[in-house]
Amino acid sequence: MKKYIIILIALVIITLGGIFMKEQHDKKMEAQEAKKEELYTVAKKRMTDFIKTNYKDIERIDYTDDYEVNPMGGIEINGYLNGNKKKEIWGIYDKTNDEIGSFTVDATEKPECEDKVCEY
Repeated sequence: MKKYIIILIALVIITLGGIFMKEQHDKKMEAQEAKKEELYTVAKKRMTDFIKTNYKDIERIDYTDDYEVNPMGGIEINGYLNGNKKKEIWGIYDKTNDEIGSFTVDATEKPECEDKVCEY
């Protein structure tokens, strides 16, 4: 009988420990998702500034929700211009340098920004 009580107590302790660990893991994952969302918001703002500074005839920029955070901390963002899904944009925001690194924009560059990226 004593053996069964010890086994039962051990099972209860293991179960409670598992529940506690699951809660801690869920909180950590939730915090990471919040950080990703915050980074995506900053990336969209910087990409918007970059495009409006370097390209002409930009009235509206729409972003898709399929972003990807790379292991180095950058975030890849996608979207399109002026409501036209054929005018695609893509860029990688580098949070360390607070700039758009690689990018493709289906728009005409401003004359003063053709040879170099204008400050944004």
